[in-house]
Amino acid sequence: MRGVPFACSVVVSLRRDFGADTFVTSMAGKAFLILFLTLSFTVLGSAGERYTLKVTEGTSPGGGPALVVENALVRYRFWAENGVLASSYLYFAPYGTRELDVVPGWTQDKEPELIQDVSLPLEIWPQGTPLDEPLIYQISYAQQGEKVLEVKLAWQGEGLEVEKRFVVVEDALYTVPVEIHFRGQGQGIKLILGHYPQGKGVPELVYLYDGQKRSSPLASGSFEGIGLVSKDSVFFWRFQGVKGLKPFQGRNDAGQPVFGVEIPAFSGELLLRGTLYAGRNRYILLEKAGLEGIVKLGFFSQFLVGVIRFLEILYRATGNYGWAIILFTITAQFFLFPLTRTQIRSMAKMQRLQPKIQRLQRLYKDDKEAFQKHVMELYRQEKVNPLGGCFPFLLQFPFLILLWQSIFNSAELFHLSPPFLWIPDLSLPDPYYIIIVLTVGVQLLGQWITTRRSGAQAAGGTQLIGWIFPLFFAFLFRNFPAGLWLYWFLYSSIQSLLQGIVYWELSRVAPAPKPEDAGEN
Repeated sequence: MRGVPFACSVVVSLRRDFGADTFVTSMAGKAFLILFLTLSFTVLGSAGERYTLKVTEGTSPGGGPALVVENALVRYRFWAENGVLASSYLYFAPYGTRELDVVPGWTQDKEPELIQDVSLPLEIWPQGTPLDEPLIYQISYAQQGEKVLEVKLAWQGEGLEVEKRFVVVEDALYTVPVEIHFRGQGQGIKLILGHYPQGKGVPELVYLYDGQKRSSPLASGSFEGIGLVSKDSVFFWRFQGVKGLKPFQGRNDAGQPVFGVEIPAFSGELLLRGTLYAGRNRYILLEKAGLEGIVKLGFFSQFLVGVIRFLEILYRATGNYGWAIILFTITAQFFLFPLTRTQIRSMAKMQRLQPKIQRLQRLYKDDKEAFQKHVMELYRQEKVNPLGGCFPFLLQFPFLILLWQSIFNSAELFHLSPPFLWIPDLSLPDPYYIIIVLTVGVQLLGQWITTRRSGAQAAGGTQLIGWIFPLFFAFLFRNFPAGLWLYWFLYSSIQSLLQGIVYWELSRVAPAPKPEDAGEN
């Protein structure tokens, strides 16, 4: 209870120093921030189950059975014809991305279409000879809880049985564990992993040997995977536990280029295990899938990965990315506090000097050189740096950019995390624009307080910009991720709070000049 008398004394002091109207406005802003943070506590421990796997049975374009499995990020399509994974359509498209099909062979138009005569993933060529007619597999699935589903494609021919199992999981990693069981006699069997696009601007075909990316197959070394890597997406197969597996490139009967692996000769049974990554090119997700070796990070990207990991640590500690962003903002403002305080003090002193500067303008309206000389002398006497408020403000933008890129490059993790208050997904825009309205409100409140303290006649042009900028900023970036706006809201609120503290400090040193003082001769 010792804090209560202290808090009351601070309130009385603020009321005495700022005046009733300003005091009420300042305290309203602080109370609003406290209320917002208090409400945020309600999301802790309330993860909830927002997504479950969806399964739809249908038919393929060729008229055979088909299965569509959808999780929170991807819509997979399995066809009984040749037992293939026909499509991996990324329908979750956060800001700066677009919907696309990662399985090679689909056009990248707004409505993707399958290129004629392409071979799709996990088509099998027995004895190394493509078939004239498709093999029809039996297709089935088994639900293993709300977040795991297994799809099975089985075919039995003369002397050979093939069973393909895919495990679709509700997570953010774009990975699908795959098992292929061969039973019988097999020699020279080729497993098609996908269509190999050719031409300018197509994805790069890369190989993985001993955890290292290669641009061509090696004669020695442990072969671990093969796939396509582009700027936007990755379609990559990683295998394990099969000796003698070799990559190959070739063409199907229609002349379409393909890539895949040659299955070593076997008699009896052979089990081929692997994992397919069919999703966006996100280092943090590739790393979790064990595929960090197929991409190379620059200096900024390495720094960015560190920020993403820091946010993940905060997320694990709080259980919500909303709180992770709040703690990130507080951490950033803690390190910037000395510069921020200098910025606000400089701005406050500049505002308090406006009446004197306006008086100098009238005295030396016909002599600009003398006016500038006296203004600089005034700055020197008052120990004010006219540029002191700019640099600390600009330092906010690297943090803003880092957070923006962090959200962009880990949007899937945000998407699968619990909602924050009314915002279902912090990687997407606020569906109700509430966080934008709140941010603009805090900024306009701060501008109103500044105007009252500096006087209505001071720096009219600057004040006009102060009123217009928040509205312009909100309109321009209204579709940015809500997580970014949460940071900007907290930053603006903290700035208003620090501004009140600094003005309180200055008011105790010397009273602020009255607006009418600008009219003295």
